[in-house]
Amino acid sequence: MKIGIDARMLGYSGIGRYIENLIQEVLQIDQKNEYLIFIQRGQKGAQRSMIHQQKKVKIIDVDAPIYSIKEQYNFFKTTAREKLDVMHFTHFNVPLLYHRPFVVTIHDLTPLYFPGKKRNSFLQRFAYRLILRRALKGGQRIIAVSKFTKQDIIKHFPDVRQKIVVIYEGVREPLRIKESNKKLPKPYLLYVGVWREHKNLVGLIKAFNQVKSFGQKHQNWLQDLKLILIGKPDPYYPEVPEAARLSPFSQDIILTGFLSEEELAFLYQNAEAFVFPSFYEGFGLPPLEAMSYQTPVISSKAGALPEILQDAALYFNPYQTDQMAEKIIQLLTNPKLKQEMIEKGLRQVKKYSWTKMAQETLKQYQIAAS
Repeated sequence: MKIGIDARMLGYSGIGRYIENLIQEVLQIDQKNEYLIFIQRGQKGAQRSMIHQQKKVKIIDVDAPIYSIKEQYNFFKTTAREKLDVMHFTHFNVPLLYHRPFVVTIHDLTPLYFPGKKRNSFLQRFAYRLILRRALKGGQRIIAVSKFTKQDIIKHFPDVRQKIVVIYEGVREPLRIKESNKKLPKPYLLYVGVWREHKNLVGLIKAFNQVKSFGQKHQNWLQDLKLILIGKPDPYYPEVPEAARLSPFSQDIILTGFLSEEELAFLYQNAEAFVFPSFYEGFGLPPLEAMSYQTPVISSKAGALPEILQDAALYFNPYQTDQMAEKIIQLLTNPKLKQEMIEKGLRQVKKYSWTKMAQETLKQYQIAAS
């Protein structure tokens, strides 16, 4: 078969990791089929070299920025010209005119619930629903990354139920970094992810303020706690740095910006706990990554998180910052509970494999092309 994979979102946080691991694993497993990897023009060299090392692979540059008019015209024109047996669109943004067999991965339906300031106009919301509907109706197979996402799709588009298959993402082997040239501001809580409305980072900062106040009141080590927020600042969400600046403990809130894999690994493995306060998640890769580094996880019970993390996290209602603070205090002041969560986390991550994900995805290519 001649198979295409949309890799234009390589380098993005969650979906970028999915694409990177999908390509690496599929190309190792499958020695028979020919692959065309579509990359956004000007994409980083390291990601290109990772793909170039493989045989039976052709990289195709395309000038089709995500969510743009060029995506609808240029990307359609480029993919259609190749006459692929099956195309894998790794996100919902399928060109409306593409009519050859394709598989589409739906990570979540976040824009339906949290469109955000950037894409909140009537026209943008209409375009999202139109393209999403076309992707779901036109695709031969739909990959949902969790049972929660599958049910969410069915709730809005019940007629595509029979085409949906749940394929979980995987977790990489952790990088073990023994030392770093950066001084660690220990002890600290950690968050990793994008800074968007549905991630509830303002709520996390409010809960952190309560934890610090508790530490001061009871004269315990929590008064020395820091909060590290890893992620690229989003100009559409100034509320996050603003909440950090206005916090009475602003000197203890560290906004790192983008970090290398090595820096990220070092912070994962030295955190007191990883806190994930999201209002909505289709999967939830960062808390699983934290578990792989033997870092206990305190998580919102929203979306797919209870399904993915199961009993390996301490849960709270993301709309109740008091409850979030209580769970943080409960974990950090109870060494036995902390160790128990670490052990449960290590068992939980073993359930997720990028190799298994790629094997199951390959089956969908075969079904879609037949």
